[in-house]
Amino acid sequence: MSVSQILLILWRRSWIVALAFVTTMIVAAGVLLFVPGRYDAVASATIDPGSVDPVTATTNAGETMVALMQGNILALVQSERVALDVVRRLNLTASQQVQENFRQSSSFGRESIENWMAASIIKNVDPKFTMGTNVLLIKYKSGDPNQAALIANAFLSATIDAMVAMKAASGDQTARWFDPQIDELRKQIDASRNALTAFQAQTNVVAPSTGGDSETNALLTITQTLTSAKANLAVLKNRLASGATDPSVDPSDPDLQLLGSLKEKLSEAEAALAAVRNTLGSNNPKMVSASANVSSLRRQISEATERMREHLRERIAQTERLLPLLEAQQADAQKKLIAVQAQRDKLGELERDLAFHIDQLNTRQRMAAQARLQSKLTFADIAVLDKATPPIEPAFPKPLIVIPVGIGAGLALGLLLALIAEATDRRIRFPGDLEFATSRPLLGVIKIGNGRRRLRSA
Repeated sequence: MSVSQILLILWRRSWIVALAFVTTMIVAAGVLLFVPGRYDAVASATIDPGSVDPVTATTNAGETMVALMQGNILALVQSERVALDVVRRLNLTASQQVQENFRQSSSFGRESIENWMAASIIKNVDPKFTMGTNVLLIKYKSGDPNQAALIANAFLSATIDAMVAMKAASGDQTARWFDPQIDELRKQIDASRNALTAFQAQTNVVAPSTGGDSETNALLTITQTLTSAKANLAVLKNRLASGATDPSVDPSDPDLQLLGSLKEKLSEAEAALAAVRNTLGSNNPKMVSASANVSSLRRQISEATERMREHLRERIAQTERLLPLLEAQQADAQKKLIAVQAQRDKLGELERDLAFHIDQLNTRQRMAAQARLQSKLTFADIAVLDKATPPIEPAFPKPLIVIPVGIGAGLALGLLLALIAEATDRRIRFPGDLEFATSRPLLGVIKIGNGRRRLRSA
């Protein structure tokens, strides 16, 4: 269908278009004149999600936490709890008209008038957050501008009070939840302490000090003594086998000290004998005395060396006799250490159990104290920006909206009705209708006028 045909149809059905247009304009005028105005009052507040908790010193500024908090606040504004608080604050059920409407409603006898009123005002509240911000807007719709502003402000105040009350209730509930746990931990601490005391009294075992326990120190001392004895025995046997007489081998040995002194005297005597040998005869008294002195010193050295060897044999025998005693003492100390180690392990286990319960008690008490402080907080992370004021002009209906909508709706409805009327009545009234219906070119049109028929070729 061409544009010209559509225009022709509209021209033929212009009365339908005009009737539809006039009807919609009458309806628009009726809306403007007779529909009660609706007034929207808006109260605004800002949410601070990044504030630091004064009790726990933590912050919840993540995007997920902010989105979750905003969703919780929107749900709280539209909750029955807040609506009931608004009803009670403003005493909305005191009106005789409200009470009469409640008695005539289907809720009469099924719920209280306060719940019925709260459900009715919830339908007119519209909370939302401004896009990209933390600004909360609470809009309330009412036919009375003063009532709209009053209820919008009441919803904002009730929401803030509900947030504070919920935070306080949550902290108090958490603190009360910790109380039986703390009592149970105290009982466990008493039981652990009694078990530790009883075990110490039964076994007479105490925790080792920083210097080590007596059994370990005794074993170390005996082991060191045994090791020293074995090393000394090896040294003595080596001296005996080598026959060393140098005092530097063992400066504390009196036999070596005596031998060293005799060797020094022998060297001096041999030097004196060599000095007089070239000048004196062999029968000279000085020569005889010097020779006798050298012989005496050599004999003393030989005797001292033999005594040293005898003393070495005695010391070796004494050390060999001592070694089995030391080894027996070492084995006995090891047995004592092994026997007491199990008791010390048990003692350590009891001490760790007691320390664990004490640490748990301290943690629970700290968390309970934080919860009790949280329950005493009297502020929320929300601050009022602007209170709602009674609007001057209604939000609906507005002439600048209703009239253009009425004009557009009238024209659209007229066009639609004209097309529907044309589709239901396909009689041929004009030459163009015949050409459109047959899909063939028009050859001519016969007109009747003044009693004559004329054939006009197309």
